[in-house]
Amino acid sequence: MINSLILYFQFFTRVPIPVEIDNPAEGIRSGVRYFTLFGLILGCIETLVFLLLQRVFGAGIAWIFTLFFDVCITGGFHLDALSDMADGLFSSRNKERMLAIMKDSRVGSNGVLAVVFYYLLMIFSFYTILPMTTIYQQLFIVLLLNVVGKNGISLLFYNMRYAGDNPEGSGTIFVNTKTADIGIAQGFTFVLLLLLFGRVGVICFGVNVLVAAGYRWLVLNKVDGFNGDTLGAGSPLTQVSFLLTLVSLRGLL
Repeated sequence: MINSLILYFQFFTRVPIPVEIDNPAEGIRSGVRYFTLFGLILGCIETLVFLLLQRVFGAGIAWIFTLFFDVCITGGFHLDALSDMADGLFSSRNKERMLAIMKDSRVGSNGVLAVVFYYLLMIFSFYTILPMTTIYQQLFIVLLLNVVGKNGISLLFYNMRYAGDNPEGSGTIFVNTKTADIGIAQGFTFVLLLLLFGRVGVICFGVNVLVAAGYRWLVLNKVDGFNGDTLGAGSPLTQVSFLLTLVSLRGLL
């Protein structure tokens, strides 16, 4: 477990951990059962940041700074994937051209719009439920964001096909991920949502699964498989769906 968590920090964040792990690809793939636990650890760090900042600036400004801190600690890893995915999948080109566009380091209009709308939805969704939530519920939301994001990605690993012609692409690591490991990651998320939000959490989990399934269908129909960008984009998409679900159920919080 420890080796997998170290590898996830080295792979998905900018946190410097100068430890060399043998066979890192296998460690990352076999550690998928701990993928949502890794999200929880990230969430704990960001929750501490939010808690400290809200005491000084209030919850609204603290939320903005927490989103900025997330970019700092992760390097915007999944947001870069979201941008590339949007440029590729919504380019109205054929499969090969879509995959080529995702590899292009330049950002197109679709990619910019995807990131802009991500932040608009993240910010205004939180502001909408802010007046009707306690500080503890706000902390739970920050705590769970990275959990539900990683949960959404892990669902995409199920029977995953790799799309592309690069045998060393980052997405190839997760080919042949064990279904049992994905199930363990899902169970961990379900229990957390149930404990912290009760029946609302159960509904949030169901929406998370549906959004991931719908996104999976879209990607497979567009490019017949996944690469690093289409996998990574699953995190911000399911994070937004989590907040929007809380907004729609705000009367039950």
